[in-house]
Amino acid sequence: MSGVLDNVTVIIRSVRERTEEVCKKLILEQGINEEDIHIVREVPFSKSMKVSFETGIKQGKKWTLCIDADVLLKRDSIKTLVRFADQQRENVCEVQAFVLDKFFSGPRQAGNHLYRTSLLPEVIKRIPEEGTDIRPETYTIARMNEDGYPWELMTNVIGIHDDEQYNMDVYRKAFVQAVKHLDRAELLVTHWKKNVHKDQDFLIALRAFSDSIKNTEEIYINSEQNLYKQKFEEAGFEEKAPLNTDEFSLDMIEERIDVWEIDEKYYSHYPDSQGLDSRRQSRLRRFKSSLRNRGVMNTTLLIVGTAFKKVGKTMTRRITE
Repeated sequence: MSGVLDNVTVIIRSVRERTEEVCKKLILEQGINEEDIHIVREVPFSKSMKVSFETGIKQGKKWTLCIDADVLLKRDSIKTLVRFADQQRENVCEVQAFVLDKFFSGPRQAGNHLYRTSLLPEVIKRIPEEGTDIRPETYTIARMNEDGYPWELMTNVIGIHDDEQYNMDVYRKAFVQAVKHLDRAELLVTHWKKNVHKDQDFLIALRAFSDSIKNTEEIYINSEQNLYKQKFEEAGFEEKAPLNTDEFSLDMIEERIDVWEIDEKYYSHYPDSQGLDSRRQSRLRRFKSSLRNRGVMNTTLLIVGTAFKKVGKTMTRRITE
């Protein structure tokens, strides 16, 4: 096994997602030994964080990679992330990268956290009490940053997020997103409505979002909170069958990333200079998407029009300076 991968313990944080075994399989295919992979199924999430960090400390490797079971990693992603982390200052406590999120349509920082194991005792001290913050890991990392232990972002896409999930998990997450990301409702609802005829996941997400808006009960990042199960059963959706892990491979994940289509509204909510491996790749993805959606002629007119607009702005600025 590569020396780079010798330095990392992988923790799969799971609430028994439909992709749990696929997530593990793709990690094994990257060259991580099975004895270096640990699955943590504790709930609520604050407890899952603590147990994950304690496991990393016990294993004693330089880096502890926490991967959510709903993340499917692409080839060499762990090696790339660890090499990036090795280049950071000694006080950097955590690094993370982007994943292509099915329900946000584009890149997002989610489900992957590579921690410097020597700083995990400090991280544990800053985990909030359950119910005090709807984003406990974000809260914890922010407190570390305030105390002189910053985190760094690697602007590479390392996998896909929230694809192939159980209907119950789709419902629960969309229910929570309506609280966590209400400011991005335009992006989420528009994207889901546009794709609802292709994939029932988006119909479930829309129902959950609507139910969440009407809900007055306090919610937590806890998969066992009875509210989600109760509302899901009221919605009347049938559950999916388990996945066949043999059908998944690193090549499949690469192929899904290559043909991924990003909703145009995504760029008004997230800077297009972040979240993809490079600006060139970002432009290429948008160009391919435009060709599929608008055709060659309209795409050409859009490119020419955008170019003239940029030239006009530059000339106006120079004249008025």
